[in-house]
Amino acid sequence: MGLWKITDKGPQALAQTKFKQEKLLEEHLEDWICSDGTILGEPLFVIGRQVIIPDVKDRLDLLALDPEGNSVIIELKRGKLKDPVDMQALRYASYIAKWKFEDFENVAQNYLGRVGDPEFNFNALYESFCENSGVDEIPDINTDQRVIIVGSSVRDRLGSVALWLYEHSINIKVIDIHAFRDGNSVLIEPITVVPLKVSKFSDTGKIKPEGSPWLTDGKNWHLEKRCSPATKQSFVTLDQLIQDNLDVERPRWNQKSYVSYRINNTIWLAVITGPNILKLNFLVKDGSFKSDDIANLLNVKRFDKEETLSEKMNLPSSVFIKSRNEKTDRIFLRIKEDFNMDTPEFLEFLDQAYKAFPK
Repeated sequence: MGLWKITDKGPQALAQTKFKQEKLLEEHLEDWICSDGTILGEPLFVIGRQVIIPDVKDRLDLLALDPEGNSVIIELKRGKLKDPVDMQALRYASYIAKWKFEDFENVAQNYLGRVGDPEFNFNALYESFCENSGVDEIPDINTDQRVIIVGSSVRDRLGSVALWLYEHSINIKVIDIHAFRDGNSVLIEPITVVPLKVSKFSDTGKIKPEGSPWLTDGKNWHLEKRCSPATKQSFVTLDQLIQDNLDVERPRWNQKSYVSYRINNTIWLAVITGPNILKLNFLVKDGSFKSDDIANLLNVKRFDKEETLSEKMNLPSSVFIKSRNEKTDRIFLRIKEDFNMDTPEFLEFLDQAYKAFPK
């Protein structure tokens, strides 16, 4: 529809222009996104620019993280987006999928010019970004990868491929940037073309809005979409233990990131699902447990809230207790693939946690 400028003489259509005509380069696009990632329509924490992939020597334009812990590969093209761009970005995503926390930390340290700085704390920077984005539970980094392709004049062939990938659960976004001339100023309008935006009125009156699979079939969403086969089996074992041995309400599956077990309509246990780890958050009476006692009983490690995300990610299954208020604590139990739930010790812990619920 174009952009319009309202003047004393009425509305005036702004002339559309081209990046090449305005002598704007891919470097300018990078500058804008690095200055404010929300120019792409969402909060993004840019940690690297012109990032070289070791061994293969490929170089991706921008590397970022989103508030859900996904790594985001951003590829930029000043002119028309042509076919090779999508395969190039997917190739980069396949490389980044193998990275660990330290790899992201090193890239960020180089990008921010903090190499050798003992006060550089990548974990704190990411946690601050998540908190500013409205995320309470800080996610693990690189649990999944996303691709954002940015350019102008998206060709039908690339749009078709990108849409097919999106419809087959590859998290890809294509943004078409339009430029307009207004006197001495150039205005840009980023438009997401894949996936297409949905009208904000489309869910009006619906009991279960489309596009929220955790509302329509939450059990399938958590077990088949968020969990890996290993964490799915762990969850199934946990659910069976709870339902066979404890008097709690049946699980509620209708949240995007966690499944809840309630006592007297209050959440006793929230299980945050994921492909590499299950995070079990128990609500118990203040002082009911000590981290060392749980660690010894379950043969897991103890972690501290003050540890970096890197240290937490490298730990095997682990436990942490945090005071919620003067009457209650939260037990954070991180379950990885090495942990066996089907033991008398774990059942004993569940029973103790159940009895410690602040009724």
